[in-house]
Amino acid sequence: MCRLAIFALLAVAAVSVYGQPAGQDVPPFLRNATPAQLQSFQQLIQANGHLTETALDAKVSAWVTTQGGKVAADWADFQKFIKGQQGQAEAAHQAAVANFSPAAKKADTDLTAISNDSSLSVQAKGQKIQAYLNSLPANVKAELEKAQGQ
Repeated sequence: MCRLAIFALLAVAAVSVYGQPAGQDVPPFLRNATPAQLQSFQQLIQANGHLTETALDAKVSAWVTTQGGKVAADWADFQKFIKGQQGQAEAAHQAAVANFSPAAKKADTDLTAISNDSSLSVQAKGQKIQAYLNSLPANVKAELEKAQGQ
């Protein structure tokens, strides 16, 4: 997957994580955060889903800078990890696509286009991706889900 797709998934995951009851897993860069920092981050994500990924990334970066300390260090480590995984993720994605049926290849292309649409807000991307997935025939959806599980 491309960098943008990874960050889109992270943003969607962050929103879904913070919609869960207390005690659920948190993003790796917040594992050492205080409860007040977790709440602050949750509010940041929830209040800014209308922003594009670039704008949300800037807000998150600014928030991390104001937190400093362990959160900032963990964020830097997380960013390095993500960058290091991009090549492997793209290679795995291409390998999976090579084995897709024509319908799954089209779905993958369409989903990638949605993910790469920088004009959409994080929230709109999530909604558009979910609506697209819901519109797929069961066999195509299952094929995509199977590839994600590998």
